[in-house]
Amino acid sequence: MNTFRTATARDIPDVAATLTEAFATDPPTQWVFPDGTAAVSRFFTHVADRVHTAGGIVELLPDRAAMIALPPHVRLPGEAADGRQAEIQRRLADRHPLTPHYYLLFYGVRTAHQGSGLGGRMLARLTSRADRDRVGTYTEASTWRGARLMLRHGFHATRPLRLPDGPSMFPLWRDPIHDHSD
Repeated sequence: MNTFRTATARDIPDVAATLTEAFATDPPTQWVFPDGTAAVSRFFTHVADRVHTAGGIVELLPDRAAMIALPPHVRLPGEAADGRQAEIQRRLADRHPLTPHYYLLFYGVRTAHQGSGLGGRMLARLTSRADRDRVGTYTEASTWRGARLMLRHGFHATRPLRLPDGPSMFPLWRDPIHDHSD
């Protein structure tokens, strides 16, 4: 089976495991969670569960790829955080656009399937929704490689965000593409 689908509550562990593997060497993830994989796995499990419960977008291609996003009408209430997690949340919130948009929180592909086009397919699924709803799409790429993929999908980079004594992140925005035939 090579089709993305909406994740169920039972799929949350697969979503978290996929994202944990995909972000294993990610500089901002390592900056926030220097203690390693267990903390990263707990984080992705928690985020996937919160977004799923709130009615957001949690999709996966089992054992290959996963995506977590928020549509314009879904917002997650803030949660108490401390240390580097609080710092990154504050910095991301300061740059977050106020106009309605889809917010791509995380997407990732398991190591064995990277470079196979799955990341682009996930992005296309999300941006087609945004185009249909005539709203933008926003994300923060954690690497320049990820930002380049976004640029190929119509995103525009804004000013990089530098974490204190840490790596940079790359906020990106994509305007909706309207079908002028309607």
